[in-house]
Amino acid sequence: MGLLNSALHIGRSALLSYQGALQIVGNNVSSAGSADYTRLAPDLAAMQGSLTTDNLQPGAGVALSGIQRYMDEALEDRVRLAIGANASADAQQAATARIEPLFDSISGTDVATRLTEFFNSFDELQNTPDDVATRELALAAGARLSESLVILRDQLTAVGADFDGQIADLVNTADGLAQQIGELNAEITAAEAGNRGQATGLRDQRDALLRDLSDIFDVTVREQPNGALNVYIGSEALVQGGFVRGLTAVEELDNGVPRTTARFADTNQQVEVEGGRLAGLIQARDHYAYGEIGSLDQLASAIIETVNSIHANGQGLNGFASLTGANDLLAADVSLASSASGLGSPVQSGSFFVTVVDDATGTPVAYRIDVEADGGDDDTTLESLAADINEQVDGITASVTSDNRIMLAADAGQRFVFGFDGQQARADTSHVLAALGLNTFFTGSDARDMAVNDELVNDPLLVAASTVMYAGEGSNAGQIAALDMVSIEALEGMTMPAFYAALANSVAITAAAANEGRETTSAVLSALQTQKESISGVNLDEEAISLLKYQRAYQGAARFVSVVNDLLDELVLLVR
Repeated sequence: MGLLNSALHIGRSALLSYQGALQIVGNNVSSAGSADYTRLAPDLAAMQGSLTTDNLQPGAGVALSGIQRYMDEALEDRVRLAIGANASADAQQAATARIEPLFDSISGTDVATRLTEFFNSFDELQNTPDDVATRELALAAGARLSESLVILRDQLTAVGADFDGQIADLVNTADGLAQQIGELNAEITAAEAGNRGQATGLRDQRDALLRDLSDIFDVTVREQPNGALNVYIGSEALVQGGFVRGLTAVEELDNGVPRTTARFADTNQQVEVEGGRLAGLIQARDHYAYGEIGSLDQLASAIIETVNSIHANGQGLNGFASLTGANDLLAADVSLASSASGLGSPVQSGSFFVTVVDDATGTPVAYRIDVEADGGDDDTTLESLAADINEQVDGITASVTSDNRIMLAADAGQRFVFGFDGQQARADTSHVLAALGLNTFFTGSDARDMAVNDELVNDPLLVAASTVMYAGEGSNAGQIAALDMVSIEALEGMTMPAFYAALANSVAITAAAANEGRETTSAVLSALQTQKESISGVNLDEEAISLLKYQRAYQGAARFVSVVNDLLDELVLLVR
């Protein structure tokens, strides 16, 4: 009787175990379409039976001892890294795809075309300096060049600002994912306490969140004995069990440019981001968008300074009745060579000539103004420069405006010019004229605010085509026209057209590299995901085989229980 009872227990254990196994297979089949699902398999273990009277151990059946998740943790780590690398490459590829067309020369409105037009216009002005229409063409070419640089800079700024907004959104998304992971850690720890087995569904949810987080930035994951995961960004913990430090997006000014950074919410410490879409966007913002702005400003500044330094030493067809410097200073009582003055262009010790011309007689009278800029107590300031002009020059009154600009006004019946002593050209060796914006072609400091001087727009006769104030003389325009062949130290020894060509070429190379990088990381990720799918994914053919196997085992167990039950019935009849 005892043996038959044991047999019933064996049959019962088989029925329960294979019923559980069939349930697991059914769950695999029903979840085959879920990308985040991890395939499960039953762990069936033989149960130890008690000794018989003959000291034998026939066994006590089978038990469903656990549920196995088909998960290769090392492979999962590699997949997460590949997700981050691919997301970073994807962000950079998308960024360069937006930036590269901005440097496209096909439209004919790009900076390279405008540079060529500008220098060609001054070449024409050199040949016909007395022609007003040619002067207007030169002014229009300068305006188009300025506009192309300003527009390109504005476009790059807008792209960079868009990247910055995406960075803020990603930081907030990452914070939400981290919070959910912390909550799932607590749920999994509670569900698995007391050796109750793995909370497979919750673990699948957590793994999916980790992959989403890896898309934003690289993370390191460490599982704890209680089933919780600790998540690290570099060496800094983001999630420890149920505790989450939190992330916040903070906007800061960097050289006047807003930049969003990711910081830990508890300490405000900056997050050192590596990999992922966030790192790709930071690279795109700082190096592709704002980085190109730096190069564009470098070019614009060089154009402004070199053209202005030549133009300031020339003369137009008319002299000035009055003139106000285009550039304002931070202070009027500090050395013009000091950074405290706020001048963007360097000033050095030297001199310049201002020549007063009588309207009635045309007689020029030249005056030399010395400038000291060697760091001594007698360095020239804006105030002292105005005083020197008032003291030394007859027919001109100099003053300092309320916004720290120099203003020159000729007496009635007088006009004045620069760079001419009445007989020959006299260059400004101090560079103070261009620095203060006196007799300059361009205003502004870089591509942010570059424009043609309004004084010239209002009176094209003031365009300084000559160096000796003679009708038909256009040597100053010729010097400006020749700048397209001049190597500029501020442009790393390149000419202006060559510098822009190198910039546009660099953008194209970066875009090509980004495309190639995206293809490479995508291929690596695809290969790893295929490998992961072969381990963790559901194969319906394999599940059909398992279903048949456990079905037959269940049927066999049921038949076994039926046979044992019949034997018990016969035994009961015999006893009666």
